[in-house]
Amino acid sequence: MRRNFRTVLTTAVLSSAMLFAAAVAHAQIPNALPPDTQTCQPGLAAAIAAHQARYLAIAQAMTTGIPNRTTLTTDLGAMHDDATYATLLADSQAMAAKLATGRVVVTVPDGTVVADTSKINNSYANFLAKAINENHNSRVAIFSAQQYPCGVGIETKLSTTDGTVESYIALRAGNHLDSLGTIRMSTKQ
Repeated sequence: MRRNFRTVLTTAVLSSAMLFAAAVAHAQIPNALPPDTQTCQPGLAAAIAAHQARYLAIAQAMTTGIPNRTTLTTDLGAMHDDATYATLLADSQAMAAKLATGRVVVTVPDGTVVADTSKINNSYANFLAKAINENHNSRVAIFSAQQYPCGVGIETKLSTTDGTVESYIALRAGNHLDSLGTIRMSTKQ
């Protein structure tokens, strides 16, 4: 799965860059890509191309080395008490540390935040009480990762909290319509 995502994302990034170089403003992912890419949301290639370097850095941090997206998916599936929560949190923090301004948010499918590396109140009890952060089910990247069969969501936006531009990639943890949740990583400009 990890290899498939890296291949799909790298192909999408490279394809979109070539399409933009040819002055095709609203390029879609070409039909020559793997079949699972065909079901991604419209405009994904163009959106990736608009912030290509940032998305590539996030994707590499999420998919290479340990911990990675697979590690966090395994941690999320195994989480059932304080000890297993601590493992998920430690791996989330280590993945966030791969980028200078990295942040990792892990949610369950309904958007309830399991862990948020930007918060200090991460605990299994706070997860159960839904007290780590507000529900993230309406965040664009998280919603898209759950909504579309390809399991990828992206977004770049201006933070109204601190006035910085932040780019996000969210990856579904598990199968479409039967997932464990979403892993979202971001970095500030």
